[in-house]
Amino acid sequence: LLTRGFAEVVSVTSQPSAPQPLKGTIDPPPTHAIASPDGNNSASNAEPKIVAPVRLGNRVPVRADHGLYAFFRLKEPAAGQTLKGEAQYETLGGTIEMDRTRSSRSWKASELRLKSFEDLHTLWYILLRERNLLATQEEEVRRLGATKVVLAFNTQVRACRKSMARIKYVMNERRLAYEGALKLAEEEKTAHITNLVLKQQLAEHQKERELFRRQKRARIRAAREA
Repeated sequence: LLTRGFAEVVSVTSQPSAPQPLKGTIDPPPTHAIASPDGNNSASNAEPKIVAPVRLGNRVPVRADHGLYAFFRLKEPAAGQTLKGEAQYETLGGTIEMDRTRSSRSWKASELRLKSFEDLHTLWYILLRERNLLATQEEEVRRLGATKVVLAFNTQVRACRKSMARIKYVMNERRLAYEGALKLAEEEKTAHITNLVLKQQLAEHQKERELFRRQKRARIRAAREA
């Protein structure tokens, strides 16, 4: 009663083999109105052609692996139960008690710091998909006028937003640490180059002093010999 759908789930392997008849609620013309190729009425010179009406409620066939089905949560079938078609998906979610029972808390920053960049990237899009899924269910509930049930989604949406905010916080920590490491490495490189320059200047200064001493001793020796 609380669900609606404009699509019909079909098998992934199904291929269109021939043009399908018009689907909808429009009945075909009566048999006496079908004319033969020569323009005469088929009811007067031939057996009337029977056309069976097709009533599928304007439902469009959609592949089972269509990406839009990711906006709906898969149901967990009971023991011995097999769900097919739209019965596999939830459009409104469960009750408030069910959502509180199966909903978990948000991710802590201390937990996210242990994750790799690839894990955080994957987790971000998982949370984004969950927010889209909750928004789909919330909009369906609002369309049906069940305003009190909308409040049940706030806790889950808040947990998703908090987890995504903490992912951004952890990524910003890593960015600052990376920039700090680059700055420290640049400072160490500059200090190392400066130290090498000072050592080179000191070595040249010592060579000049040694040369000056030798020249001074040579002048003194020459003066004594004269």
